[in-house]
Amino acid sequence: MKKELYFDISSADSGGSLFRIDDNGKISFYYNHSTYDDKKDELKIFETNFESFEAFWKYLTNNKEWFYLHPMFVHVEQRAFIKEQLKSANWNIHPNKKWQNSHQRQWTKVLSAPENYYRSQ
Repeated sequence: MKKELYFDISSADSGGSLFRIDDNGKISFYYNHSTYDDKKDELKIFETNFESFEAFWKYLTNNKEWFYLHPMFVHVEQRAFIKEQLKSANWNIHPNKKWQNSHQRQWTKVLSAPENYYRSQ
């Protein structure tokens, strides 16, 4: 079974890593993620399996502010798709222009990084 980092994203109160699993040609996705409640100082860890990236994407974008999460890695296979999704993001839901620009720069950085950038570090 081969496990490959496919998508990595975080925020102050949640985050996770999505892995593509190749089990003798059967592809699935495994999301290891967590939430943190700073009022209770409580960390919860979850493991969620998805049959496809599309199923994961639907899960992620249930958060209507998904584009304000902090991306760390996007597999090259999904970069064009993510760029297209970002075109319809309503950045103005947060009026602070510096906040908007900061998140937009992070997406641009991650989506334009060399394919092996995180593997070579």
